[in-house]
Parts: sequence; C-alpha cells; structure tokens
Amino acid sequence: MNLKEFRTLVRQTAAPMCHFIKDKRGNASVIFGLTSIPLAMIASMAVDYGNSVRIKNELQAAVDAGVLAAATAIANGEDNTSKTQIAEDTFFANLSDNTQSGFSATPNTTVSLPDKQVTMAVSVENSRMISTLLSNHVDINVTATAVVDKGNPICMLSLNKTANEALYMNGTADLVANGCSIHVNSNDPQALRQVGSGSGTADSFCVNGNYEGSNYTPMPNNNCRQEEDPLAENWANHWTAAAVDTSVCDYNSADFFPAGTTIELLQPGVYCGSFEVKNGDTAVLLEGGDSLYVFVNGDINIQAGGTLRNFALAADGLTAPAGFTLPTTADPAETSIIMTGNAPAGVFSVKSTGGNQGDVWLKAKSTGTFAGIALSQDPAVTLAGNDNHLITGGGEVEINGIVYFPVQPLKVTGGGVIGNTADQFAIIADTIEVEGNGTLIIKIGADYSAAGLPELPESSETVRLTQ
Repeated sequence: MNLKEFRTLVRQTAAPMCHFIKDKRGNASVIFGLTSIPLAMIASMAVDYGNSVRIKNELQAAVDAGVLAAATAIANGEDNTSKTQIAEDTFFANLSDNTQSGFSATPNTTVSLPDKQVTMAVSVENSRMISTLLSNHVDINVTATAVVDKGNPICMLSLNKTANEALYMNGTADLVANGCSIHVNSNDPQALRQVGSGSGTADSFCVNGNYEGSNYTPMPNNNCRQEEDPLAENWANHWTAAAVDTSVCDYNSADFFPAGTTIELLQPGVYCGSFEVKNGDTAVLLEGGDSLYVFVNGDINIQAGGTLRNFALAADGLTAPAGFTLPTTADPAETSIIMTGNAPAGVFSVKSTGGNQGDVWLKAKSTGTFAGIALSQDPAVTLAGNDNHLITGGGEVEINGIVYFPVQPLKVTGGGVIGNTADQFAIIADTIEVEGNGTLIIKIGADYSAAGLPELPESSETVRLTQ
C-alpha cells in the first residue's frame, strides 16, 4: 500500500469514529441504566425501613398493653392467674394479622415478675418485603415495664354501687384530698363527673365505672374494685356496746333556745325531734361520759348565722354544770353525733343565707365507742324521701374525724374553705356532690390510726409504665 492509499484509508476510518465520539445522543439512557440498580436498592430499603418502624411501633404498643394487663391482675389480687400468660395473651391479641403474617418465626417473649413489677421483652424476625440482598429478615426488639404502686388511705368514699354522678363536682368548687385518695364505687359510665372550672386533687382517684371531666390531678383510674362499707361492722359494734335506749328521751330538742336565750350548753344524751340553731344562736357541746349525742327522729339544722361548736369562749359567760368542764379552743370537747330513728330519721344541714353562714366545729373522740367518728347516720335508719345532708361553706366548718352518711347523699356547697384547719377529715357517704365556689379539704394524717380514726381501706393499687 502506497502512502496515498494509506491516507485514504485513515480518512475513511477516522471520520465515522470522530462522528461517534462527538455524538451525545442517548447519554441519559446510559446514565439511567447505570444508576437504576442502586436507586432501586435504596427505594426498597426505604420501604422495608418504613415497614419495620410501623411494626416496631405496633409491637411496642402490644408489649405495653401486655405488661399493664399483667400488672393490673397483680393489683386486683388475682393470685391464681398466670401473669406471664396474661402478658403474652394480651400482647398477641394486640397484634394485627397482617403484622403477624410477616414474622419469619414466632416472636420470642420473656416475662419477669419481680415484686409488684412486670417486665416483658420481645424479639422478632420480620421478613423483608423487597431488600433481601443483605438478609431476608430484620431483627426487631422491644421491651416494657409496668409497676404496681401501693394504694393510699381513702378519705372520701362514695358507697353507692350503681348511681349516676355518685361523686359530682360542679361549678368552680375545688376538692382537695391531702395525703389520701378518693374512691367511687359506682359502676355507672358517669360515676365520677366533673363539670365547670373547679378541680379535684388527690393522691389518686379511683372509680369502678367511668368518669367525665378533665380537671383532675392525677387523672382517675377506672375499673377499680368496689369497696364494702368500711365502717358498717365497726359502727354496729359500737352501737351495741353503747347500749343507747332511743325509746327514752333525755332532752326534747324543741325545748332549747326559748325566747331570749341565744346560747345553750348541750350535754351528751338522747335528743328527740328536730334540733335547730337559728341565726344568732350558739350551741356548745360538752364532753363527759361516753360523749355521745344521739338525735332521734329529727333533723339537725344549723341555720345561717347559727353556730354549733365544741368549745366555749370567755365572752359566752357560761358556767359548766356539775360534773363537766367547759371546753376551750385549746382543749375542745371530743364528741360523736349520731342520727337515728324510724319516724323517719332526719338530715344534718349547715346553711348559708343572705351573707350569713352557719358555723360548725366538731372533733371526734380518740377512744371508746365511736372513736374517730365525728358525725354519723345509723345505717339502718328509715329515710324521708331523697333529702340530702347539706354542708354549706362560707363560715367556719372544721370537723376533725369522719363524717359517715352511708344511706343518704351529702351535698357540700357554698364558698370559703371547709376543713382548712382540721388535722383529720374523711367523708363516707352514699353519694357526694361538691359544688359552689369554695374549697373542700379532706385529709388523713401520717398516722391516722393513732389519732383515733378507725382503720380506713386503702385505694386500689395503681399500675403505670416505667419504660
């Protein structure tokens, strides 16, 4: 090949090659082809990651439910039930069929039950949906612990097991339970109800049925056990021991406060008929003997401006009758007021009208019959319709001890603070309503039994998640 022929061959070969090199058509297809595989891998990994997060959240919720169910069984004293089985059954019951179908093996569950505590750990192998290049499953691990908190003494108990609004908090009134719990026996969907801007504060709220309202601290627990009347047997034993003959009247209530008399000294005994302290009148309780004041077949009515107290003042100008000593503010009389009868029995009321308020100071006995019970109603009384016992705030209402109205409702209303200075104050009633714009303070001291209060039940143990 001569030089001319060689040059011709080079030109013929190089021209198409240069054209090919300069041609940029199809670059995007080449690039997409090269990157599509890793992009697909990333997308599939993202799908699998999202699925794993969803499944882990579902597993965590199921484990939480499992430990809470087992802890609740412990709190309810279900000694013959396997807590491990409860935890595992509840766990699986809270998983969707779709989630369980993705497990490559049955979840491994471990449940430990140290004292008053349930811990559950779960590990599963979940099949990957798409990205199986690294492995064909992903490991997911979750754990949860629930503890059972000890109950607290109950200082407010609504006994009625079926009533709607068995404890009703209405208006701007505040209910405060210091160092103790509030318990509602009713199984009604509105057993505990709070309406308005008022609030409730306690160590715990426990209701057998359910509750409405949001101004609780802490929020109530439901499905709590129904408490039996903690004082019924105690009260009956005291009544038997006291051997009070209610057929014989020591005093006729209507004989007190004759015209021109504004202050009366009351001695322990049986009072027949309704007893009324009117505006401007004062009744002073004396302590002596068993210090029982038994009111038969009548109301106790402290009118607005009237006063019932367990101490005398120097300004009263009183002289103690033989065998008695005048009580003082430093050493008030310790007494127990009992309402009974069948004609029918009456109600206790403290009223407020036109700016005047009724005042009441009571302190329960620390020993003997009816120790710790300041004001009570015979559980076996015959009732008059649906009358409520009534305590109206705004004045001075200080009761040291237990108020026990087991067969009739108690309504607490008005303003001011009730129970502000009392060391021990508990309420047990059929149903309870707290309304108005005041504050009701109930409390149980650190050693309430030493203070003479009968043993009160503790609230149901509560369960909570710790992790």
